[in-house]
Amino acid sequence: MSVTPPRRKMRPPTPSLFHTREFKFYYLIYLTVVPHMMYTMWQSSSPSRPEYKKYEQALSDGWMFGRKVDLSDGQWDTFRERLWIFACAMFAFVALNRVFRRMADRMDVDKMRGTLPQLWFVCVFATAFIVVLSGASIIFIIGLAWINYVVAKKCAGKRWAPLVIWAYNMAMLFSNERYKGYSFAHIAEPLAWLDEWRGLLHRWDIMFNLTMLRMVSFAMDYHWRVRQDAEAGAQHVDVLAVNAQTPRERVEHACFVGNYSFGNYWAYLMYPPLYLTGPIITFNDFVAQMRQPCVATSVRETVVYGLRLVGAGLLMELVLHSVYCVAISKWAHWDAYSVYEISLIGYMRLTFIWLKLLIIWRFARFWAMVDGLETVENMRRCMSNNYSLQQFWRDWHCSYNRWLVRYVYIPLGGRRTSSWNTFVVFTFVALWHDLTLRLLQWAWIIALLFLPEALASWFFNRPKWTSRPYFRFLCSMGGALNIVGMMVANLVGFGDAGVDKMLRMFCSAKGGGFLAITFVVLNVHLQMMFELREREYRKEYALYEQSVEMTAPNKTQTVSPQSRRPKSAKRA
Repeated sequence: MSVTPPRRKMRPPTPSLFHTREFKFYYLIYLTVVPHMMYTMWQSSSPSRPEYKKYEQALSDGWMFGRKVDLSDGQWDTFRERLWIFACAMFAFVALNRVFRRMADRMDVDKMRGTLPQLWFVCVFATAFIVVLSGASIIFIIGLAWINYVVAKKCAGKRWAPLVIWAYNMAMLFSNERYKGYSFAHIAEPLAWLDEWRGLLHRWDIMFNLTMLRMVSFAMDYHWRVRQDAEAGAQHVDVLAVNAQTPRERVEHACFVGNYSFGNYWAYLMYPPLYLTGPIITFNDFVAQMRQPCVATSVRETVVYGLRLVGAGLLMELVLHSVYCVAISKWAHWDAYSVYEISLIGYMRLTFIWLKLLIIWRFARFWAMVDGLETVENMRRCMSNNYSLQQFWRDWHCSYNRWLVRYVYIPLGGRRTSSWNTFVVFTFVALWHDLTLRLLQWAWIIALLFLPEALASWFFNRPKWTSRPYFRFLCSMGGALNIVGMMVANLVGFGDAGVDKMLRMFCSAKGGGFLAITFVVLNVHLQMMFELREREYRKEYALYEQSVEMTAPNKTQTVSPQSRRPKSAKRA
């Protein structure tokens, strides 16, 4: 197998700084600050504190250290309580689906241009799965999905089709929120008895936001398929569909026209491992992998991924037994805590949100992996290992970010219109999460924070600055401001009722001094992050040099990779 080197030459990596005196000083700071942070967070949630009695009723009986556990977050409490039910359901689905898929694989799938035989069982199991979860509300779910299917089929290929598709799906999103999932009694009084049978999840409409993304994906992918037929010819597009192998090709290359059937569409919308939480996968990618299963993930990698999931779950239990950040945040009596304690509680509140979503998304992705479906890892980096807003957004709910880029950002003009395009994207993100003013404020703060980062990157990313020995310290100061801004924005959007009071305390005299010290510590942390990124780059560069050597022509005197390096290179 030949290895093709990257098109652009890669800059040579910088020497490692891990063994320098500077970084040894940083290690000393870590050994001092981090244990003190852990001790302070433990003490802030101690039962011996007088504030403990005021939020104790929000805690539950625990099983670690003789302490209670903080399960006051409703989403995590529901997931934790019903984890065994979801695990059993996913195990049953994967086991049965593998049996039926072996039978379907005997058929000539390339000639099957309608509903794929691999998805017949998925349709049946998914329907039963939705009935258990949502009860009689499956009638509303099927009805909304069917209307979107008809709209996509009738409008595909027309210039105004995207407007109609988006108008219907946004109207559906607002309607679901306005009528709280609808009521049979409001439709007809004799049907009122169906309202008593709502399944395990009474509010199906909350989970339907993810389904809405899949509905848009199906409609737009089919619209683009029809447009491609008119521009390049159906035969050429079919050849691309057959040869789609890489993740990018599976997303960008359309399926056969017959594959955009209601059976495939329903299986895609309700695919059990991904239905409740994602990760989000496009319709083209889903059908391509059903036609030709992906073999990129080995059994060993799947097992290791499952063990990492278990480790993340145990870490969450340790956090919730040690720091009652959710209960304290909801109690919101910040006068009882110092500015230092408040900052740590706010930090742990955001850490809890990150870890909660990481576990929920990895649980779903793990079962998809077991079933042979390759999806994107939503959380690619730890929350505390980010300093760039753009990179943070790409790594936080990564599959959703890719969906936004494909179906919102690029159709609106991409980089050419990014000055206003970004605000539209984040406004949709806020409305998609919840129809509240607080989330709109969060979205606009995030969009505004993109501007100074983009301007600073444009101005300082020049040899005049990158060649300076103090350039990485300028970067760390900008990164520290970025981190503070991101924490404030996310606390505004996803924090609890007392966030405004918490932020006012940081603006006091004591809070100002604390923020100055925090800014210095963050710069130390950022220097460590920069070096970790550079270590990752050194590994990439080593592979690059190997690929160059493998593809270089055989000569009596070979040219060393050192001579191929550019004379001057910018720091990443």
